[in-house]
Amino acid sequence: MRGLRRHPSRTQIEAWFDGEAPEGLGWHLASCTSCFRYVDKLSRIRNAMREDFVGARSVAVAETVPADQGSRRPDAWDGVAFAEHHGGPGAATGHSRRNRALVAVPVVVLLVVGTVLGFGATRVHDTLSASRGQNGAGTEATTAGGTNRAHGAGTADTTAGGSNGVTSGTQATTAGTAPGSRNSSALGPLHAIAPLRIAVVEPTDAANAAEGTEIVQAVQDAVNEANSSGGVGGVPVKLTVVSSTDAAGLAALAGSQSAVVGGYGAIVPSGLPWILPADPWASGANVVAAELSPEAAGVRLGQDLMTRGFSGTVGVVQGSGPDAALATGLAKVMSTTVVNGSDSAPCLPDVTALQARGVVALAVAGSPTLAASCMAALSVTGWTPAGGVLLPPSAAYGNVTASPQAFTVLGLPWPESSSAGAARFRAAAPGITSYRALVSFAAVELAVDVARSVGAPTMANIAGGTWHNDLFDFAGLNNAGAQVVEGGPSGWVPAP
Repeated sequence: MRGLRRHPSRTQIEAWFDGEAPEGLGWHLASCTSCFRYVDKLSRIRNAMREDFVGARSVAVAETVPADQGSRRPDAWDGVAFAEHHGGPGAATGHSRRNRALVAVPVVVLLVVGTVLGFGATRVHDTLSASRGQNGAGTEATTAGGTNRAHGAGTADTTAGGSNGVTSGTQATTAGTAPGSRNSSALGPLHAIAPLRIAVVEPTDAANAAEGTEIVQAVQDAVNEANSSGGVGGVPVKLTVVSSTDAAGLAALAGSQSAVVGGYGAIVPSGLPWILPADPWASGANVVAAELSPEAAGVRLGQDLMTRGFSGTVGVVQGSGPDAALATGLAKVMSTTVVNGSDSAPCLPDVTALQARGVVALAVAGSPTLAASCMAALSVTGWTPAGGVLLPPSAAYGNVTASPQAFTVLGLPWPESSSAGAARFRAAAPGITSYRALVSFAAVELAVDVARSVGAPTMANIAGGTWHNDLFDFAGLNNAGAQVVEGGPSGWVPAP
């Protein structure tokens, strides 16, 4: 700090803001967090009051940068535009020109010194560019200015020439807003933003229509929250709802949408990313799966059984379909004995046979129908295996009654659990209790986080980053947040 022996008054800070700065004040502001917060607050207030003017001026500045300034940071031009904005009617006078110079120089100083000190050039860029992303008539200043900032994101900044600047940090969850993602990719230069267009598949057949309605409502709530915090670069997120029975509508999604989010009941076009389908069996090169595969879930359940101190043999009732692979995963870490089960036959004989073999735990490697049948058989026999009952993730999707000593693996928190993410979901989508709806809600947030950070939510962009909030935790395409859960009165909760 040079020439300043104490904290400046608010009047002095406001004078600096208008270009009439006491000597040394700019250096003080660059190193004083509390004073910088007041500058940030002052900037946001003034931007809100002059939103239309600043937006128009930002576009004009972005479109008229001299050719020899291509290597300067866009923040420096923001400073000039900001100084001109506060020049008032006398902008053409010598006094206002001095104001412009005085403001532009400290802004650049703040950017440089702030980067060295670690309190973030991005914060200055957010402050000075708050209106440009909203009103830029096709010009967009990365994601600064009320988009990622509302989500707690540490957005990466760039130079006007497109080289990488400060990379983003880990986001903090703040009450009342959707937490941001953490992502290691830096953003590119100023560019026009294409709208984020997402679609959800709604099951409309009689058996699933009620849950389909909850899914659509949850997705719409997530879209509304994203748009209330700036959309993507100031452009609203667009949502399309298509019925699972509308073949033409499903086919039309390819080429018209950025991604499909959540939902279930139909296969989506193969070239379109499907982010967190609310379908435990969805798989393929274009799928970002919410759940572990049945085989991976079997490995995780076997490891958990060992962690809980159980050894010996696990009895497996194995059905058909994709969930049969749960037995393969279990066999990789535990000794197993298998009997064949069927959706069309009672599970009681199978359960009785395995009980007679003295197994330490019972696993059902089959559909929700088979799982429900085996749970009913346990109730009839009164047998409670010491290690519990191990079920595939599909059991939770199929509303198999959760009871103590039943375990599965879920990729996201149960809607009625006590987790922070579940509580936030309940507040954002009141009255909705469907796990599929929560998964679909989270899918929107993941798509928006990717779009705000690195661009379109393509499989490559998702695979190249890490994405985290209180609902999901992804390392690329891998669900790092999947955990073993136990059945209980409020549904599936993290196992102790």
